[in-house]
Amino acid sequence: MVEAVQDLFVSHASADKQQYVYPLTSALSAHQIAYWIDDAEIAWGDSVVGKINEGLRISRFALVCLSHSFLRRPWPEAEMGAVLSLQNIDGTKRVLPLILNAKTEVLQYYPLIAGLAYREFDEGVDSLAGQIANLVGNVKQHPDEILVTVEGVHTGKLCQLRAPRRASIGWLAKMGQSGMEAQDSFRVSPFAEFRIRWVLVDTTVEQEWLKMSRSHQRRLHALVGDVSGKPQTVFSDRARLDELEVKDGTVFHMYAIEDERYEPPPCAAPP
Repeated sequence: MVEAVQDLFVSHASADKQQYVYPLTSALSAHQIAYWIDDAEIAWGDSVVGKINEGLRISRFALVCLSHSFLRRPWPEAEMGAVLSLQNIDGTKRVLPLILNAKTEVLQYYPLIAGLAYREFDEGVDSLAGQIANLVGNVKQHPDEILVTVEGVHTGKLCQLRAPRRASIGWLAKMGQSGMEAQDSFRVSPFAEFRIRWVLVDTTVEQEWLKMSRSHQRRLHALVGDVSGKPQTVFSDRARLDELEVKDGTVFHMYAIEDERYEPPPCAAPP
């Protein structure tokens, strides 16, 4: 069983992002609640089951944001169905229903939700975030953990993680990649594959990253600000967060870079 490193898997319809979800996640961040927010849409060819399973596997709760836009949407409904099944199987509370709008319509369409204690968005984002913080016990953050935000600079997707201080840069990149469903390869032709390596860049030293040549960037696994604010170049994915003195609340941008370690198989000779 993978240890939960996020408090919330935020399930929502993409149409609700601007008005409801982003204001709420901003309040969650203020309460240092670790969350994973995805786009409630799955890219062409992605595994629906794999995405849901991975998100729930590393999250303690699922915040299900119900609304008129949520109704009859296949991916949000699949997420809600998966976490309800887990809750029914092991009896552990996992589902936190939040009704954003269209309460009567939502409860009529999802009668099972009416049997759960739900909250409504009209209570206010600060109140809701405070209630969630109390529920997940955020005020008792383990002293060996730090809260780290990883954001995909190319997509804008983000997740917040409770990272053990002795976790490696490679672990953090892998968790960030998983949280944003970022691929590590794609096919450019039936015979050629392009491999990607994800580099973590501390936003406090991001300007240094942008000044680097592409060849220099390819050598790095991370760029981290030290205690004096100067950039530390990290050439090994085994470097640990405590050794690099990564601070609680650090925000990393995740950049895609060509993975030069990958040697593609030779192309078959034409018949």
